[in-house]
Amino acid sequence: MRSFFTRETVFFLCIVLLCFYVLYPYLLPFIFGISLAYLYEPLHEKIMVYFKFKKSIWNWFVAVFLVFITLTAIIGPILSLISTGIQELVSLLNLLDTELKNPMFFNELSKNISLFLDKFSIHYSAEEIIVKGTEMLKKIVTFAASGAGTALSATPAFIIKITVFLLTWVFFLIHGKDYRNYLLPKLLPWDKEREMISKTISSILKALIVANVLVSCIQAIIITSVLAMFGIPRFALMGIIAFFASFIPVIGTAPVMLGAAAWCYFNQGRLGAAIGIIICAALVSLVDNILRPYFMKGGADLNFFWIFLAIVGGMSQFGVSGAVLGPVCFALFVAAVRANEEIHQPVIEQEEAPNP
Repeated sequence: MRSFFTRETVFFLCIVLLCFYVLYPYLLPFIFGISLAYLYEPLHEKIMVYFKFKKSIWNWFVAVFLVFITLTAIIGPILSLISTGIQELVSLLNLLDTELKNPMFFNELSKNISLFLDKFSIHYSAEEIIVKGTEMLKKIVTFAASGAGTALSATPAFIIKITVFLLTWVFFLIHGKDYRNYLLPKLLPWDKEREMISKTISSILKALIVANVLVSCIQAIIITSVLAMFGIPRFALMGIIAFFASFIPVIGTAPVMLGAAAWCYFNQGRLGAAIGIIICAALVSLVDNILRPYFMKGGADLNFFWIFLAIVGGMSQFGVSGAVLGPVCFALFVAAVRANEEIHQPVIEQEEAPNP
C-alpha cells in the first residue's frame, strides 16, 4: 500500500499551511462564507436545474441573487430599527434638554435614588449622588468618545472582512463542489472518513441555524408578551430588537429587559413591575440555555448534556466560532465510534457464532 506521506503530498501540505498562514487574519469571515455557501449550494443547484440555466453567467447571477435576498431579509429590519432608534434618541435628547434646564429635575431624581439605596442599607445623600453621577457621566462620555475613535479606526478592517465574507460566499456557492472534489481527497484520502466529516458538518450547520432562529423567535415572543403585560410602550418594537439582540453571544436580550425594568422604576415608580421584568429576563436567559442545545441535539445526534458542554467549551476555547466547532468535534466523535462499531461488529458476530 502506498504511503500517504510521499514527497509530493508533503510538499502539497506545506503549500496549504503557507496559504493558511496568509489567510489567517481573515480566517473567520472566510469560514463563515464557505459554511453559508455549503448550506445554500442545494438551493442554488435546484434553481439552476429548474430554470434550465446553462451559461456560467447565470451561475453568478443566481448566487448573487441568493446572497442579496438573504442580506436584505437581515439588514432591512436592522436598518428600520436603526432609523426608529435614531428618532427615539432625538426625542429623548429633546426631552433631556428640557429637563436639564430645570434644576429641580436633578434634585428630585437624586432624592429618589437616595431613597431607593436606603432600602438596601446604602446611605448616600442627594448631593453625593449628584457628584458621583456627574463623575460617572464624565467617564461614560470619555469611554464613548474613545469607543467611537476605536470604531472609526477599525472600520477599514471591518469593511475588508465583510468583503471577504461576501466574496467567499458567492465564489464557493458556484465553485465550492469543484474545490471539495479536488482538495479533500488530497487532504484526507480516506473515503469513509471524508463522507463522515461532510455529513456531520452539514447536519451541525443546519441544526445550528434552525436552533438559533427558533430560539430567537421564542425569546422575542416571550419578551414582547412580558413587556405588553407590564405596559411598556412600543413593546412590539422592543420585541423585534430582542430578536436580533438574541444572536449576540453572552449579552443577548439582557439590555432590552434591564432597560425596560429601569424605565418602569425610575420613570413610573413601579418597583413590582421592574422586579417582575428582571425575573422574566432571568427566565428568558434560562430558556435560551435550555432550548438552544435541545433543538441542536437532533442534528448533532447528541443528547442535551453533551451539546451543552460542546457549546460552552467550544466558545470558551475558540470564541464565537466555538459554538460551531465544539458540537462538530463531539458529533465527529460519536460518528467515529459508530463507524468503528460497524467495522468490528461482523468480526464479533463471527467469533460468537457456534461451530457447526
